[in-house]
Amino acid sequence: MTAFFAPTVLCDQIALGLIAIDRGGVVRYVNSATERLLRKPRHRLLGEPLDRLLPGHPLALDVLARAQELAMPCRLRHARIHLGPSQELTVSLTGCPLRTPTGDTVGAILQLEEVGAVERLEAGQRLNETLESLGTMVMTVAHEVKNPLAGIRGAAQLVELECNHPATREYTQLIRAEVDRITRLLDRLLGLAEDHPLQPRELNVHEVLDHVLELAGQNPPRPQRDYDPSLPVLRGDRDALIQLFLNLIKNAQEAAGPEGTVRIHTRFANAVRMAQGRRGHHVVVEVLDNGPGVPEEMRNRIFLPFVTTRKHGTGLGLAIAQKIINDHDGLVEVESQPGHTLFRVLLPVK
Repeated sequence: MTAFFAPTVLCDQIALGLIAIDRGGVVRYVNSATERLLRKPRHRLLGEPLDRLLPGHPLALDVLARAQELAMPCRLRHARIHLGPSQELTVSLTGCPLRTPTGDTVGAILQLEEVGAVERLEAGQRLNETLESLGTMVMTVAHEVKNPLAGIRGAAQLVELECNHPATREYTQLIRAEVDRITRLLDRLLGLAEDHPLQPRELNVHEVLDHVLELAGQNPPRPQRDYDPSLPVLRGDRDALIQLFLNLIKNAQEAAGPEGTVRIHTRFANAVRMAQGRRGHHVVVEVLDNGPGVPEEMRNRIFLPFVTTRKHGTGLGLAIAQKIINDHDGLVEVESQPGHTLFRVLLPVK
């Protein structure tokens, strides 16, 4: 039992990012929350100079320098940290001197707390409620429309059988083709609205992703993989997760174009805040592309049905993805700027 109260174990349970550096500014310790915030596994952070991990961030370094100089905690409530091309994180920073029992300063501790995490969680919950309301309406409308469509298709088929005029046959074939197209759209809407019970089992998310890449990898650009081999198994519906990642990866391919770039990253995240303030362990899958990005005015609506940035898109792929994530008690986040769009899926490890 005492092992659960070891300092390193306790530090991995808190939501604040902790980075301990020595007097030379080299990172000697990070907790799990830091891995999640900086989106890098621990082995890529330890032993690195802090100014290399946070290049161009004098505010963070200044907070630590002042904390060491004044021998007291120093805080900066709002700072933007650039994690890579078009990737930005808004945090509050607290620097604390790290001293020995005799009072000698041997380094410093930097605390990072993400700003806006609660707001994003609440927005996700509102979106789920909206999708549930839309689902009820969609199910009613789709069932009402499908019956007369079947009658229209049957009538067109009878006309086609009784009439040998080429122009008439062309028109009836067009009618049947359009009815079939609308029926397929309604079937997809019903799939979004109907509540099919999941069939969860233990699975390896990398096996799921590899299967999806076999399906989507025939079309350019071929996604690049950056997997964390230490990920634990999770419980999920394999078919549903295949559909989820197939939708996200195909969207990324279409956004990037044949000459673009699509990357798939996986990692482990600890102490992620979810519903009712609960925190837990999560497998994180990130799908990145270098396409034109999602217009700012559409980002808050991108998961709603019929909202799409593509000329011939139905606007249902991301709505279906959101439903699958919600059914798995997960969370999805979007970051988008021209040249960089990231969809981040967090699935709980149960």
